[in-house]
Amino acid sequence: MKQIITTISLFACLATLLVSCDKIPQEEYVVFSGAAGQWFDGTGVNDHSQRALIEKYTGVRCMNCPNADIAIAAATEQYNGQLIAVAIHDSSTFTRPIGDTPRLSTDDGDAWSKFFGVFAAGEYPTALINRSTNGSGWDLFTPTSGINGRADDIISQQAQVAIAVDANAGDKITINVNLEFLQNISDQLTVTLFIMEDQLQVTQRQPDGSDDNNYIHNHVLRDVITDIWGADIDCTGQTGEKRVAQFIYDNYNKDWNLHNCHIVAFISNKESRQILNVAECEIQ
Repeated sequence: MKQIITTISLFACLATLLVSCDKIPQEEYVVFSGAAGQWFDGTGVNDHSQRALIEKYTGVRCMNCPNADIAIAAATEQYNGQLIAVAIHDSSTFTRPIGDTPRLSTDDGDAWSKFFGVFAAGEYPTALINRSTNGSGWDLFTPTSGINGRADDIISQQAQVAIAVDANAGDKITINVNLEFLQNISDQLTVTLFIMEDQLQVTQRQPDGSDDNNYIHNHVLRDVITDIWGADIDCTGQTGEKRVAQFIYDNYNKDWNLHNCHIVAFISNKESRQILNVAECEIQ
């Protein structure tokens, strides 16, 4: 899926006091797999934490998914911001709405599900952490257990690159992504941005087979802002390098409650798809 994203320099306004910000030209980029946005020298990232992203593939007709929600909520609280969760609804029969409640599926989530083999396996809930492999393929697992060991293996490592993200909403959502390289990286990297929403009341099937009409769904994937495989990061990848880009997102659904939404940005290896680091923020 292609979307229009405007990227502008964060520091162009500081280049000269004689030029006002509203006179700086903006360029539009159609971001697709392999496209590079416009990156500039940055000032660095204060928080050098290594974080992990758990992608939970789920559905409202999945009876075991509420148990996974409990386990993931406990893990994200335990890791205190170093484990970020997203709930992805694909096009499987498990995501078919119950009654007249809204469907939570997205085309982007469906594409990820099919790429990582979740849809073909047909087993829900299924999760990935930082899109890791286990020697025979993607390290897919049932996230009612096994979260901590996988998260520990990632979070205990020294980050190769630090990432920070912030977002502000008006008529459009302005997203700033800051990177700081803490180790030399020779591989091509991409940054992927997505938006997720909390506090969605949608009927969910329970482990006993009953339907909970008041079930609250959190960190639900709403849209991938870049291409699903991200936008290329313009960098040398040398230790100490600092890069920054700004993205303008104006294609969001105005029915979403932005007060309950978060922006997530993650860096991944363009070839292997594995995630190096991730950050999230509220929308101000």
